[in-house]
Amino acid sequence: MPDLALALVAGLILLYALTAQRSLNWNITAPMIALVVGAVVFRLSGLASIDLSWVHLMAEVTLVLVLFHDAATVQLSGLVRDYGLPLRLLAIGFPLALVATLGTALWLLPAVGVAGALLLAAAATPTDAGLGAPTVLNPSVPVRVRRALNVESGLNDGLATPLVLLALAAIAAEPSEDPSLFGIGVIPVAVGLGLAVVVGLAGGWLTDRSREFQWSSVDSREIAVFALPLLLLGLATMTGGNVFIAAFVGGLIFGGASSTLRAEPESSQLLQLITDLFSLAVWFMGGGLVLLVVEFGIRWQWVVMALLILTVLRMVPVWISLWGTGFRWQTVAFFGWFGPRGLATVIFAILAIEDLGDSAPLITDVIGTLAVTVLISVFAHGISAGPLAGRYAAWVARTHPPIEHETAPEPAPTRGGIAGRPG
Repeated sequence: MPDLALALVAGLILLYALTAQRSLNWNITAPMIALVVGAVVFRLSGLASIDLSWVHLMAEVTLVLVLFHDAATVQLSGLVRDYGLPLRLLAIGFPLALVATLGTALWLLPAVGVAGALLLAAAATPTDAGLGAPTVLNPSVPVRVRRALNVESGLNDGLATPLVLLALAAIAAEPSEDPSLFGIGVIPVAVGLGLAVVVGLAGGWLTDRSREFQWSSVDSREIAVFALPLLLLGLATMTGGNVFIAAFVGGLIFGGASSTLRAEPESSQLLQLITDLFSLAVWFMGGGLVLLVVEFGIRWQWVVMALLILTVLRMVPVWISLWGTGFRWQTVAFFGWFGPRGLATVIFAILAIEDLGDSAPLITDVIGTLAVTVLISVFAHGISAGPLAGRYAAWVARTHPPIEHETAPEPAPTRGGIAGRPG
């Protein structure tokens, strides 16, 4: 990376870190700034300055950290008393949104084919609560609503990852090859799951024993928690396992097995901080992605597809998944709108470009749609999160809807990350 780009990235981090709270008060998020600065830098230095192999490595490591962090800190054990709401969003809303997006992509962009439509749908459907952080950080918003949005965004990128890998394998496969689940390899998935179980359980047991016998401090346990996803990444790469499935499932198992993580939420802060920094770098690279799309020439189909993904293709599945719960329409609309598309979508797009190359026949439509979707979402959800969360909270305080206020466990302690992700 040129010296100018490095200086601008460092300056971006410094500027936002020193003004993060004020920026959020102005509804300006880190992804907004990073995208703009990234686009400016790559415009000055040229798109040829993007090293795809380096970007691929950065995106892969970032996704591993994100998957492990979100899965480990979602605290599934705390959902026992109120598991139905996030389960509905994940088990009903997510598949419906994915299938609806796939069908719409085949209608609006028939040239991408089934595999390309699956790639687009799997990459565009996962949500990112960080782009609407004020919704999950606002204590006036009912607890169960905040928790459901947080859990949904924490887990749906893990659900989408195998589908993205399947689609990439199907697109890259030779005509004589079978583009099925075997295309991504049953053995890598099995190895990834095995590593996740071993490392997750062992990591939880060792961390708890270390804390119990006072062999470590809180600070050193932060380092241990940060090292676990990197250990999974290294082991999966060495053994040919699926690194993303290993990170996601490993995080789930570690989060459930470790009493330390529940007793000391601060033990995940180092992982949170480094994930935020890596995420900010990916958002910066996303500026180059947006610039690349502009170079392609934005098509009206991409814009229409992006608007549908963020509205109808999100809201209708959410409405169906919440049918019969008793939630007021205001709450259902709140859930429906706050499904931002962010970091996972950017990372999936970067992986697609690196794996397939920017000259693949369908890559222009897929990447163009993903980039426009994220671009609209970053600004639309970033600007609207604070005001709409405030209005929704005021409505709740005025009407006291009973279903929204049912007893639910408080979400894990959160803080606004510099990359716009909730902690």
